[in-house]
Amino acid sequence: MQHTRPESAGRLEPATTVVSAITDATDTRIMRVECSLTRGFSGLQMIGNTAEVCRDGKERARAALERLNIHLPPQRLVLSLTPADLRKDGSQFDLPIAVSLALLIMGTTPQVDPSRWMFVAELGLGGELRPVKGVVSFALAAIAEGLDGVVVAVENLAEVSALERLEPLRERPLAVLAFRSLGDVLVWLSEGQVVTPPVAQVSARVHSAPEPDAIAEAPPDFDDMILHPEVEQAALVAAVGMHSLLLRGSPGTGKSMLAARLPSILPDLMACEHIEAMRIHSMCMEKLSSSILRGRPPYRAPHHQASVAAVLGSADVPGEISLAHGGVLFLDELAEFRRDLLESLREPLETGMVHVARTRRKATWKARIVLVAACNNCPCGWFGSKRQMCTCGITRRQAYGNRLSGPILDRIDIQLNMPEPDMGSSDMFLHLATVPSRSKTQELAARVREARARAEQRNAAFELIFNRDLNAQHLLAASGLSSDAFAGLIHKVFPASASSRAVIRTLRVARTLADLAASPVLRLVDLRTAWSWQAESAAKQRGETP
Repeated sequence: MQHTRPESAGRLEPATTVVSAITDATDTRIMRVECSLTRGFSGLQMIGNTAEVCRDGKERARAALERLNIHLPPQRLVLSLTPADLRKDGSQFDLPIAVSLALLIMGTTPQVDPSRWMFVAELGLGGELRPVKGVVSFALAAIAEGLDGVVVAVENLAEVSALERLEPLRERPLAVLAFRSLGDVLVWLSEGQVVTPPVAQVSARVHSAPEPDAIAEAPPDFDDMILHPEVEQAALVAAVGMHSLLLRGSPGTGKSMLAARLPSILPDLMACEHIEAMRIHSMCMEKLSSSILRGRPPYRAPHHQASVAAVLGSADVPGEISLAHGGVLFLDELAEFRRDLLESLREPLETGMVHVARTRRKATWKARIVLVAACNNCPCGWFGSKRQMCTCGITRRQAYGNRLSGPILDRIDIQLNMPEPDMGSSDMFLHLATVPSRSKTQELAARVREARARAEQRNAAFELIFNRDLNAQHLLAASGLSSDAFAGLIHKVFPASASSRAVIRTLRVARTLADLAASPVLRLVDLRTAWSWQAESAAKQRGETP
């Protein structure tokens, strides 16, 4: 007797296809969830090299569908996540799994083609949509794939919407729809209409007010800080040229205060930096801070007991140095950090990239930062101080200083010995309370913007933006001097013991000083000031033996 199989049970080709994505460090890949009825014992089987969190997603999808009175039929259902060879991990597959199952079970032709939209959201057992990590990367992959749009949870809407106002993406518009529940998604697919807000094209949500819990306190600025002229000059140079900065001095000289306030005078992130910063932060958190969404430079300050993986990142997640991309990474008590961690910072400081290699896994994270580090001059902190006597012996002081290797110090552009304040704490408080109110921060920020504009206009010929990126071939042209005059300056300032790296970094800092002074040419005073901020000169100023 010949058995005939029902059409629904014997159909082997995929019945529904829904698009999603995965992130593998810096790489994002489009995934497709295919669902089909097949012959065999009834049940739901998922195939395609999935992690446990993905396999659990089919149960969350089943529970959410049953809440909508959509029950799985007593037949064998197969869910396939393709490409099959790639490892799938993450809860973002919950929504595409549920959508694929629902469309197959209902058997109706949707008004919206699910293969033209990307679905990324976690499901609650009651059908509510929850935010997931990596949404910015998913949206960028959807744009690259040429999809019509992306469907996310309401909590992820702000970060995807922020992409629309960035110039590199305006020519490739992406519709963004945010829903609160699976039921709303299915109604939209079947009827082609949205039944509950908030749903919008990106442009309608870009300038919306942040959620109440996303409104953070205003970051610290320089309005409440009395700046020594040399400290102010060094802060401006670091902000203009994105130069690394090491602050050394006794307790109470304002090292941590300066580092925390430096982001307040940095201009907003450029479009390419903003996209990358949002993408990196989205890998670590489900909801981005309002400052990152606005394009403000980030500020990260890991503890000195942080591990190498926490600072540099792993093959799966970025570290603190990448989370500070485009902004400031502050390492307080620099000499207390692990030696292997400090040595591992050499390459990122030079290249702006972090290369992480693990067994069968490799990742490259961007890390173009302003490194601000701070430390004392000795273990007790009072060497060279006029306020208190140092209790450390020579051997103990030398051992403390040896924690910072020469190669690391040679890679820091500015090394500033913080001067001690001329007035006591109570006098400084009274001074700040009685001085007429004026925005020191706005004044400094304006100077930074003006100097950066001069540098960008000149460096455009080298296809660069910041002075920190000028190489040896660029420095002569950037100086605005003839080769003879340029060589004469170098011979007047640099001793024979200066390393080539120290010379190059000094010239970069000097070029930034000239930009702050609106000078088209490099001046002798700029070069001498920049050299006084190098490791060899700074050590002599502190009274340390070479």
